[in-house]
Amino acid sequence: MTTSHPAKLAFMILSDDPARAIPGLIMATRLRTNRQADVRVLFFGPGVKLAASGAVDEQLAGLREAGIGPKACVANVEQYGLADEIGARPVDLLPAGAEVEQFAQEGYTVISF
Repeated sequence: MTTSHPAKLAFMILSDDPARAIPGLIMATRLRTNRQADVRVLFFGPGVKLAASGAVDEQLAGLREAGIGPKACVANVEQYGLADEIGARPVDLLPAGAEVEQFAQEGYTVISF
């Protein structure tokens, strides 16, 4: 008997360039919706600027609708002075180091955009 387990994928959005990041956000949503993958999304470094900018609001809504709670590094939000901007979006804040460590401990494959 073969048992199938959903893929465990962590998408790290490192770029503040929508052309680089949007394909990753769309892929994350589709993998969750179409293949029931266990997907996480973390905005880190310049990616936090993108999440706060409004340029990916449509993709953030799609992630939420698919049951993915996007997260952003709280230290980067503070570093870039984006608390108000990120607070207006459906993104949770957390310490990125702890999240990345959890990815490793729980066997997620990390994909970066």
